[in-house]
Amino acid sequence: MHDKFLNYLKESIAAWTLALKSKSFAIKLMLVPGIFFLYSAITQKLGTYIEMRKGVLLNDYLLNLFPRHDFSIEIFLLLYSSIFIVLITHLNKPKVIYRIIEMHLLVAVVRQLCILLVALEPPTGIIVLRDVFLENTVYPRLYPLTKDLFFSGHIASTWIYFLVAQVKWVKWFMIVATCLMAFMILSMRVHYTIDAYGAIIITSFLFYFPNWFLSLPFFRKTLSNTTNQ
Repeated sequence: MHDKFLNYLKESIAAWTLALKSKSFAIKLMLVPGIFFLYSAITQKLGTYIEMRKGVLLNDYLLNLFPRHDFSIEIFLLLYSSIFIVLITHLNKPKVIYRIIEMHLLVAVVRQLCILLVALEPPTGIIVLRDVFLENTVYPRLYPLTKDLFFSGHIASTWIYFLVAQVKWVKWFMIVATCLMAFMILSMRVHYTIDAYGAIIITSFLFYFPNWFLSLPFFRKTLSNTTNQ
């Protein structure tokens, strides 16, 4: 076990050393902290506006089927243990790690646009979800944040890890984690059921769309012609 861990560590160091020799990869990785802090600053301002505006209260019949319970601690543990698992099992794959970061930023931006476009009131009986990390980074100073509804960022996160993971047991773990996350989020009335469906659908679209678009005959032909010139 000890030798296996050391070999994995050496393999990971070698993989990152090789990956960072690529200037484009190194630059993109260096830009991540700056982009994250810029995003946090913007969302904190937008969050205050979102909380103050009037939205629509949905009558969600499916949501009423879920038991009402505070799962704040369980959600916190599940989310960050999922992050740890997907990172530690893919340390030897720098491109996978970068893809996780890239997807998080892309989903976060699209989610923020959706929240701005879809003004909703929080579900009746909401139990405010507490997250120490998010409260001190992304969430606005005016807390609690209850109207960042469509779509669920927590469910989208565990689904990202499922989509990106290349280790079989990790994929299965993330499927279970996503189901548990959805159950707990809906039981707290933090989101409507449409927010859960939206998280899966939109995140999947954002993950698969670039490859699908690049595989289109027209785009492939255009790219080939450009390369040959």
